[in-house]
Amino acid sequence: MEEEFITVKTFTFPADVSIVQTFMEMRGIEVFMKNLTASRLAYSIGDIEMQVRASDYEIARDALIEGGYAEPEDFVF
Repeated sequence: MEEEFITVKTFTFPADVSIVQTFMEMRGIEVFMKNLTASRLAYSIGDIEMQVRASDYEIARDALIEGGYAEPEDFVF
């Protein structure tokens, strides 16, 4: 069975990704950056998605809030 991935944060600028990605990885949360390479190569802005395994979503959400990289309201659907 293939693992599902969920976007927990979206970035506008590639330069903003590294700090948050490192923070998450230091907490043991594996992240996948969707569209990061394409954004860097094309010098585009936006739509860089930080994704985590569905099973890690709640831990990742809580880490982003605790680290000050997101607000609880960011996760209301």
